[in-house]
Amino acid sequence: MSAADGPVRFDPSDFGTIPSSRALRSWMRTTRRQHADRSFWEIFEDVYLVLFTLAMVGATGGNVVRHLNSNAAGCTSSTCGQLTAWIPWIVLPLLLATTIRVLLAVGPVSASRATGFWLLATPVNRAALLRPAYRLVIASIAVIASIVGAVIWALLGAPWFDVFTAALFIGSLLVFAGLVTVWAQQTARRARWTLRVADLLLLAAVVPAVALALRPRPSPGITTANVIVSTFTGDAPRTQLGLRALSDADAVTSGQLSFLMVCAVLVAVCVVLAILVSQTLDRLGRVSVIAGGELLAGLAGAASSLDISMLGDVIASRHWRLKGRVRSRRGRGADGAAIVQREFHRILRWPRRIAVAFGLLVVPYAVHGAGFHVLVPIAAAIAGFIAVRPMLDGLRTACRSTGLVRALGWDLRELRVVMAVVPGLFTIVWAACAYPAIGSATSCFAVAAGVISGTVRQASARPPSYAGPLVTSPMGAIPPGLFSQPARGFDLLVLCLAPVLFNLNSLWVILIPTVVLMLMFAIRPKTG
Repeated sequence: MSAADGPVRFDPSDFGTIPSSRALRSWMRTTRRQHADRSFWEIFEDVYLVLFTLAMVGATGGNVVRHLNSNAAGCTSSTCGQLTAWIPWIVLPLLLATTIRVLLAVGPVSASRATGFWLLATPVNRAALLRPAYRLVIASIAVIASIVGAVIWALLGAPWFDVFTAALFIGSLLVFAGLVTVWAQQTARRARWTLRVADLLLLAAVVPAVALALRPRPSPGITTANVIVSTFTGDAPRTQLGLRALSDADAVTSGQLSFLMVCAVLVAVCVVLAILVSQTLDRLGRVSVIAGGELLAGLAGAASSLDISMLGDVIASRHWRLKGRVRSRRGRGADGAAIVQREFHRILRWPRRIAVAFGLLVVPYAVHGAGFHVLVPIAAAIAGFIAVRPMLDGLRTACRSTGLVRALGWDLRELRVVMAVVPGLFTIVWAACAYPAIGSATSCFAVAAGVISGTVRQASARPPSYAGPLVTSPMGAIPPGLFSQPARGFDLLVLCLAPVLFNLNSLWVILIPTVVLMLMFAIRPKTG
């Protein structure tokens, strides 16, 4: 962190008394209230709607999770036991990697440009100014992580005591990861190494997923039987299936109490670390803090326009703005070969995307290992779409810039074909790696065709149209052209997977995706 980026040092004897952060925030709060244009009842109405929505969603979701927990608890097959044993080793690295990457993408401690210019550049204690945002981030991580952990363990059919301890454990673990990201945000070198650790965690989740998917299956000639456990209370016997029939099945064991004590210790350690990290917030540079605030503002704007691709553009622009510069390389070849070579080097400039793409192979393998074989093509297609789409940023830039297309001297249809060569080859490699989980060559072809056609369509889509009369909705007036934005790309993905989902003949599984690919690259994309 440079001297200009760090906290400002002033001598109070030269500039007078420096106000405290609490006094400054109190003055700002009073000023905002004096200029507020909304009454208390208007604010109360919005708060009531939010709380009512959360209550309805929580009640509905809780009922569904409770029902699924009861169904999963009644499963006594060996597959359920293996799934319960392997899923934690897949989920924990995924949650840690996702938390670290998301938090480092937005800061995690962020502030608006106005705050960075008017407040962080003053001699007021920077740590005290950033502490409210820091507390909000840590509290949000704790709440979201606890809910996610509780839902995952409830879906596995665990007893509610285990669900509670799992929520505590995962919440503490992800809060610790959040504290690490705050520490890593203080220097660029720490952030780079922390992201590398996140990449390793993502790849580590692939190993148990592959092991779960490729575990030996029972032979067709061998049948398994459920054990009937009988318990007697009084005079009448009671017979039930599964271990849940035991009278002490819901009793808390010593192992569960020990794990609860471990979780309590982890919570205490996280609280102490959170207090210690809050004392080092003055080491955060203004550049990283303001960049996170600008990213959140850009994501909010992209979400309001319902343009999914713009979300990736905002994240990519922040990445390259913080990186600042790269080493230039001389191109090779001519015409289309030169563009293919440059696209290959452009993808290699961000190798973390490749690591994340291969880490997403955990999705089809985990679904296959869980026994949901029908859902494997859908899971593989969605994961492949997320993995391949960032590699088409060059095509998106060309389709959004008519001047760039004219400078290259190519027709936009031909340029789309050329710039899709490298992502197409990567899609083939990715689908080949997912083939053991998919289990069928024709289904694997349909997945690859759907991924490349869908990603190319989304990357080459024209900007949102704001023409036409507005449509009334609960969120306000919305231009009708925005409704088609989220579905672009996914429509071709579903169309290519339709023969697989309807279990059609192998000829149709190959023919329909082939026709979709041919039409996709034969039609010239619209630019306006």
